[in-house]
Amino acid sequence: MDNFASIKNQIKKSIANFNLDLSNKIILTEAATGNYVVTPAIAALAGAKYVYAFTKDSKYGSVEDVKKQTNNLLKYLNLEDRVEIITDINSLNLDEVDILTNTGFLRPIDDKIINKLNSKCVIPLMWETWEYRKSDLDIEECAKKNIKVYGTNEDDSRLRTKEYLGYMVLKFLLTLNHTPISSNILILGCNHFTLYVQKVLNQNDYNYTIINEYKNIINIDSYDAIVLLEHHNNKLLIGDSGYIKTKDIRSDVDVIHICGSVDFTNANFNYIPKVPASFGNMSYTVDNIGSNVIIELHTAGLKVATGMIEANSLNLKKSEYKDFMQNNYPAMSFKDEKYW
Repeated sequence: MDNFASIKNQIKKSIANFNLDLSNKIILTEAATGNYVVTPAIAALAGAKYVYAFTKDSKYGSVEDVKKQTNNLLKYLNLEDRVEIITDINSLNLDEVDILTNTGFLRPIDDKIINKLNSKCVIPLMWETWEYRKSDLDIEECAKKNIKVYGTNEDDSRLRTKEYLGYMVLKFLLTLNHTPISSNILILGCNHFTLYVQKVLNQNDYNYTIINEYKNIINIDSYDAIVLLEHHNNKLLIGDSGYIKTKDIRSDVDVIHICGSVDFTNANFNYIPKVPASFGNMSYTVDNIGSNVIIELHTAGLKVATGMIEANSLNLKKSEYKDFMQNNYPAMSFKDEKYW
């Protein structure tokens, strides 16, 4: 994690960039560790009336770890009186919450939570709508109660989050000593992700092959590293019965798993991480580059929330609502108009 002076500067810069103003708003978000420690601080520094930050024990750290990291940052920013770390959502009056962020520890946001919210409460996804998972958020229950849910457009000119995918892959390749010009990289993944990696590899003179469809047999003998970036197709990419057979990968090849279905049970090659995420989840997210990525993304997500609040106040409906959000905010709607 970066030093507090740097984080403060990054948060203030991002708030100014998105013109984020949360005055008089009550926010319920998460308190987390590492680069994700910043979210309550962003909300408070943007003028929120009060911020509740929910946390719990996890593989990333204990409640005490979270409290220590969060409070240290809040103390540095003189925001201790504006944020309360909680471990029991039931202790809150959820009816007074204006913005509920769809962030890690708060999930799943189910009917038990949604039915306690005011219908004017809004839920920013904090990422793009195509990444939505039913297990995270009951959007049908939100629609019944007219609680608006919008995603964050990560290609917004102030954000461009997905471009960091390319730099993250470059970082891993260089760390594993796969240098430009001399290395040959195989990339398996959805076009939604690989085009950003392709751009960075082109800029740095890498030799590479990208495969988006897994139909034809490929000879992998010439590749030094394999990058997995598949978020749409659940086909087993690497495994004893995968598109690429485990036994066909040389022991000197490095496999970098960002996302995609894999089974490394009988692998004799190096792969990272040692416990890859299941399909539909990311082993590495772009915050691997640094805290600034999360600061930008979550500031944008909170800006989307203020857009929904404004659209609600204007009593906009359906296509008017969607157009207002996407034309004036870094927002992304769902394809189904019943969620507009």
